[in-house]
Amino acid sequence: MDIKVTNVDVAYIKEIERKAKELSKNLGRNFSRNEYIKMLIQNDCELRLTQLKEDKFNHAVDLLTATLDRQEKTLQEFINSNTRLFHLMASGEDIGEGVDEL
Repeated sequence: MDIKVTNVDVAYIKEIERKAKELSKNLGRNFSRNEYIKMLIQNDCELRLTQLKEDKFNHAVDLLTATLDRQEKTLQEFINSNTRLFHLMASGEDIGEGVDEL
């Protein structure tokens, strides 16, 4: 698909040409101003897509962290109830909520 851009300030065009020449020198091949502008457009689109993916990843990590916190709490409650049960079986005394003191 073609895009036509008009009324661009000459200073910007010269800067684009300078950067294209610099890339030509670094790459060892001719890098046109058209290629440079296409690269800018592609990079902009990819950057937005990358940001969207990063946001989704961060959301998934947050959900996973919350799930792990709930699992940790449930596991600790299970450990406390088993400790309480074992203590009751061994001593005949119910330690109640004093599991943490053992």
